[in-house]
Amino acid sequence: MILPRPRQVPVGSVTKTQAKKEIKTGKVISEESARVFSANEVQKIILQTNKRFDNPVNTEVTKQTFVFTTSDGSKDNVPVYARVYLPSGNNKKPIFAFAPGTSGMADSCSASLEDPVKKDWANYDSLLMAYASQGYAVVTIDYEGMRDSSRLHHFMVGELQGKALLDSVRAVSTLAVTKDQLDSDSVFSAGYSEGGQAAYWADQIKNDYAPDVNLKGAIGFGPVTSVEETIDDATRGANINWFGPLLLASYGDWYKTSYPIDKILLSRWAKSYQQEAQSGCIDGFNKTWPNNIGTNRSDQIFTSEFIKAAKDLNIAINPIYAAFSADMAKNIVGSTNTARPKLINQGTHDDVILLSQSQHGFERMCVQSNIVTFKKYDTSPFAIDNANPTGSVDHYHTMNASFKDTLAWMQTILSQKSVPNSCK
Repeated sequence: MILPRPRQVPVGSVTKTQAKKEIKTGKVISEESARVFSANEVQKIILQTNKRFDNPVNTEVTKQTFVFTTSDGSKDNVPVYARVYLPSGNNKKPIFAFAPGTSGMADSCSASLEDPVKKDWANYDSLLMAYASQGYAVVTIDYEGMRDSSRLHHFMVGELQGKALLDSVRAVSTLAVTKDQLDSDSVFSAGYSEGGQAAYWADQIKNDYAPDVNLKGAIGFGPVTSVEETIDDATRGANINWFGPLLLASYGDWYKTSYPIDKILLSRWAKSYQQEAQSGCIDGFNKTWPNNIGTNRSDQIFTSEFIKAAKDLNIAINPIYAAFSADMAKNIVGSTNTARPKLINQGTHDDVILLSQSQHGFERMCVQSNIVTFKKYDTSPFAIDNANPTGSVDHYHTMNASFKDTLAWMQTILSQKSVPNSCK
């Protein structure tokens, strides 16, 4: 049964831009050497995560890492790392701007530093090569504060993430390797888990922040649409106990709010959560914070009073947690209306971002009269691997399970046809 959610503070309506703004962000700071992968190499990389991938692969792909600027509201020169995957061919390529899932807050956890042979956080190279192999120019980001010793990565701050994703689109249009290769009128924002929040926030702020970016739609794969609901679900069995400590470290620094840490985290973690949150990467999170696989172990992380409030869905109305709840609510997804279609891809076996969260995010979007396609996946042959022989679609496998449907959804929009609206 889907439980009702507490009232959350909306971010407000999207307003139309009245005057053309000077573009100060999305400037390329530096570029690394580009590498060209043959079609055979591209296919081998894709098969690392999708062993049943059967789309044709007939193109080379050029990959390059670069650094660009974004804004944090006070500075317009905040550096962010990104990678571009450009398929060969003389045609103009639509842009697939992708935000990754959580890999950690430490600089060493940046997605651009992932080496799947040594530490496999999601193997984004494999996942994104698949979209590039089908004709999309893919750009993916690390997030503000990552690989930047001067500042913290502000985990789950939707506005920062959305800005960075939009600025990556601006930046990729000026790279030598991609210049004159892009269809700048055909841009999609997309993201996995934490990145889903980024993709939807890019859509929410686009009209004001980046009216020059021609965004056609926003896509989330097992997306975070409510920060507070993610915390709630951690106390109700979701395998995401680490989310709370990371969030407190990030929001405490970004919002400069004093939270009652000793009433949220057990004393062992209340003393060390900031250091722990900024030291390990996601492949080691479950060694630091007890996970919930098989049994709910949230009582080894959170205080009993916080667990009760979260389980009863009362964080928002409990005065002890009012400031924390208010900051989480600032990052809600779905409380605005935009003209662009949204796609939610959700695995029914997801034990990290539960199906109920995507359901509630979908409902908020519908209330605001958005056009939303809501796809749910139970099993899929494209989700089968050694660790998942039945093809159950969990959090991670949502990306491969929904690959063909996502391509078809984007093509429908590019063909100027109407996508299915699950709100009706």
